[in-house]
Amino acid sequence: MRSSIILAILVLPLCAEPLSKNERDQAMSHLHATRKQVLDFVGPLTEAQWKFKPAPERWSIAECAEHIAETENLLRGLIQQSAKKLPVDDARRAEKAATKDVSAKALLNTITDRSKPASAPAEIRPTGRFATKADFIAAFNSRRDETIRYVETTGEDLRGRFFKPGPAPEMDLYEMVLMISGHSDRHLQQMKEVSRAPGYPKN
Repeated sequence: MRSSIILAILVLPLCAEPLSKNERDQAMSHLHATRKQVLDFVGPLTEAQWKFKPAPERWSIAECAEHIAETENLLRGLIQQSAKKLPVDDARRAEKAATKDVSAKALLNTITDRSKPASAPAEIRPTGRFATKADFIAAFNSRRDETIRYVETTGEDLRGRFFKPGPAPEMDLYEMVLMISGHSDRHLQQMKEVSRAPGYPKN
């Protein structure tokens, strides 16, 4: 009887490994921090500053903000869908751990590096989805709350599932969570560039 119980345990599929407390805390801390930084920057802006475009082909602060909010939904949706559909790849996980493929800090540095231009897919390019700054703030807060809630509660194995988001390198799904906050930081830098452009309204 005892041997049959042991055999049954051995043939059970491996359970998904949830995120560690440190991983959850790290991701939530960065998600909270980048939200505050974005909102602290856009909060005091006047309507003229919000909509100012440094050049016809460049985005306004309002357009950067819209892109941040739309990308949040897109990436979180990809993470949630992939966590349900993709198989766990323990060999890739082990390979990544053994080679220390990319640290969280290095990943965030890569995402926020504005010296390397990136082109946004059509579905997350700004089209004037938010009529006012207040509309953006409400949507961004709601979407970031949902992302943080997912990170805080998910039991999915985000470290063992891998996805290649467009031209970006392959990432595990936890790294894609960090990509959400890193992306916010990247475009906050772009907003600050707009605010330093010639002709930017003083009020």
